[in-house]
Amino acid sequence: MKNILCVWLPLWITVIVLFSLTGCTMNHTKRISDKLDIDELYEHKKVYPMKLSLTSKCQMPPAIKIVNAESRAEDYAVREAGISTVVINPKEMMDAVSLYLQNGYLQSDIKIDNQSAKTLHIKMSDLKLIDDGGWLMKGSFKLELVVPETGFVNIYEAKNSSALHTTAAAEAMHSVTRQIIDDPIILDYILCKVETVGVRH
Repeated sequence: MKNILCVWLPLWITVIVLFSLTGCTMNHTKRISDKLDIDELYEHKKVYPMKLSLTSKCQMPPAIKIVNAESRAEDYAVREAGISTVVINPKEMMDAVSLYLQNGYLQSDIKIDNQSAKTLHIKMSDLKLIDDGGWLMKGSFKLELVVPETGFVNIYEAKNSSALHTTAAAEAMHSVTRQIIDDPIILDYILCKVETVGVRH
């Protein structure tokens, strides 16, 4: 037994030292995406979508095209704690956010049509997972939205707290998508109530 310890102990020490020097990286893209369950989050947040199409002035049923304009596919650090780093893939993360936003519009009776002239481009500005020293974890999400047809640009952001980082991040993303859907400027554009979308400062 003593001989075995003498052989393996230096190896284990080497592994531990190397681990402490190199740290570890965890990719949370899928874990956060899996939390973007629209039925669960809408129920939890008590969101009751309105039938927005009822006030539409469009000649056809109102429709929108959502484009994921995020091109970054390299690891993006969202949390660094000691020797561990949590990363996400921005493009894949925004694929999930885009789908969640599309589902939100569908629940509000706005069609998703990839041929629609009314187009929203979205990309991630920032995502952070934050420890606040208490029992709750925080997620902070910031998104840039562009309407190419008019040049309208706006930043939407939200922070949420939960017992898990992944849930906090997903809830922040949910809040941002609701800000977009409820934004009267974007809504007037989708429902053909204005000729162009004004520039927000």
